[in-house]
Amino acid sequence: MKDLVENYEIVLDTSGTECPIPVLKARKLASELTEDVVIKVIATDPLAEADFEHYCEQSKFEYLSCTKEDGKIVIKYKFKKET
Repeated sequence: MKDLVENYEIVLDTSGTECPIPVLKARKLASELTEDVVIKVIATDPLAEADFEHYCEQSKFEYLSCTKEDGKIVIKYKFKKET
């Protein structure tokens, strides 16, 4: 999966998809990452914020923020490679 890299963040655009697809796409992306990086998820699913808080908690990733921009939900978290 190739995603846009913007300002040293990987941008994962899941707009137009609903639960559980955004988190499933994030899991697929995580399986391809080799180093710690900030992920910026763009979502339209109103449940995305809660889903990603839970995903980060279970995956031991650092949940950074959730904002609303232009009718979309923008979630940032830090992927941490397991050691």
